[in-house]
Amino acid sequence: MRSEGTILVIDDNLDTNEALARLLASRGYRVVPAFDGHQALDYLRRGGKPSLIVLDIHMPGIDGQKFRAEQLADPALARIPVIVYSVDREARLPDAVAHVEKGFDVDALLDLIPAVCAQRALEGGSNRLPL
Repeated sequence: MRSEGTILVIDDNLDTNEALARLLASRGYRVVPAFDGHQALDYLRRGGKPSLIVLDIHMPGIDGQKFRAEQLADPALARIPVIVYSVDREARLPDAVAHVEKGFDVDALLDLIPAVCAQRALEGGSNRLPL
């Protein structure tokens, strides 16, 4: 199976993180799990280059909002696209390519991921999907 890219999954819920990792791996993606924003930023700042970040909002320590603020403040990281995957329907983060409700829209999440990864590869790192 050819690699479809690397996805950084940031979610403090072990079950959610593992389930997403299995689903994405079965579709050919390499998955890097992180259980809070601090772990994710460490991975990125050590040179990790995911095609996409799937980000939960509510986490201990550096939550999704703080993670996104740190990511956008770093030019080397700012262009990595983010899909918010949260139980909080009202949660909105700056320049996220999509907001998907956790627990209800896993198919929507799985449908979005290939398009975001392909678009990023075509545009050399842009975080915007053509709509």
